[in-house]
Amino acid sequence: MRLVFYRGPGDLITRIIRVLTYGPYSHVELQFTNGKRFFSSGHGEYQGVHIVNDKKVYGPLWDSIVIPATQEQERAAEQFTSHLVGQPFDMKCMVEFVLPWRSCQKPEYCSAIILDVLQNGLHMFPEVDLKISPNGLYRIFLSCHSTLVYSSVPDDAIEFKETHILEALSGLCSTASVPSVTTPVG
Repeated sequence: MRLVFYRGPGDLITRIIRVLTYGPYSHVELQFTNGKRFFSSGHGEYQGVHIVNDKKVYGPLWDSIVIPATQEQERAAEQFTSHLVGQPFDMKCMVEFVLPWRSCQKPEYCSAIILDVLQNGLHMFPEVDLKISPNGLYRIFLSCHSTLVYSSVPDDAIEFKETHILEALSGLCSTASVPSVTTPVG
């Protein structure tokens, strides 16, 4: 399974997200090895939280992070997504993300919903606040284990199989080494 981060052109909201979160990414999705993808979107054909089995091929405007999960861990993550599907995109919390004096109980925009799956389905980054941007999520992986990060990796270059390259995901990165990602890093 892998995370894919969008850094291509976009609308005004896309550019605002990138400027306010100090990075190139404005959206993130989770793609399982079976081709299903999980995401939350506020515009386009799919609005809200969805899991789509379209085996999307991501182009050069997407960067990937491969998550070395066992089949059992991936099944747990996919099962966790099932209760999130159908929830509306949380535009209010996304806007409040940039306002430090405001907070949301449980945000449901793209990066927050993906982190929720990583925390509850894979037990990764348990103490990281769900109020996070795609750039913040990318920085967590970069700071914890940069060898998982790939830029513009073609879909056919990654063979998705069960892997035991790294230690168990629960020990992938101690929360003590995770930088504060709720405030933009310059």
